[in-house]
Amino acid sequence: MKKKIVRKGYVQIYTGNGKGKTTAALGLALRACGHGIKTYIGQFMKSRSYGEFRAIKLLKPYIRIERYGKKGFIHVKKEPDQLDIEFAKKGFEKAKKALLSKNYGIVVLDEIITAVFFGLISEAEVLELIKNKPDNVELVLTGRYAPQRLIDASDLVTEMKEVKHYYSKGVLARKGIEY
Repeated sequence: MKKKIVRKGYVQIYTGNGKGKTTAALGLALRACGHGIKTYIGQFMKSRSYGEFRAIKLLKPYIRIERYGKKGFIHVKKEPDQLDIEFAKKGFEKAKKALLSKNYGIVVLDEIITAVFFGLISEAEVLELIKNKPDNVELVLTGRYAPQRLIDASDLVTEMKEVKHYYSKGVLARKGIEY
């Protein structure tokens, strides 16, 4: 099978406090898969066995997914610990290799913007990654709190805005819907 590429790759951001950032990025990967375009997905700050992680394994060799996180969550009121930073740094190095490898038409860095917010990866590192992105690779960055400099360096920015969420009524994350 001939490897398919993206003719011109852009930088996309999915950000905001609403639900759907990861889902939008995964939908793009699924669409690309249908056209024979390979996608690499690196998930920052995630280790839980999310449904998408298991499902994507069924789409090999078109989609490869790796997680860069430890069990548990980083809380806004606490500083991330050294292990959180180490996972993010190692993941960022893997993501850079994937981006420059010429093996993927799309590279999704899920929750990388949130990793920047928590100081796990610097904004300057992500800007450098954008600057060095090959022309034929689509780069997708997701996460809350996108800083203006990342927005300015991107070609497409979508903000997911929460208007209403059942979480406020006490509904917890549901298998197959939120994870």
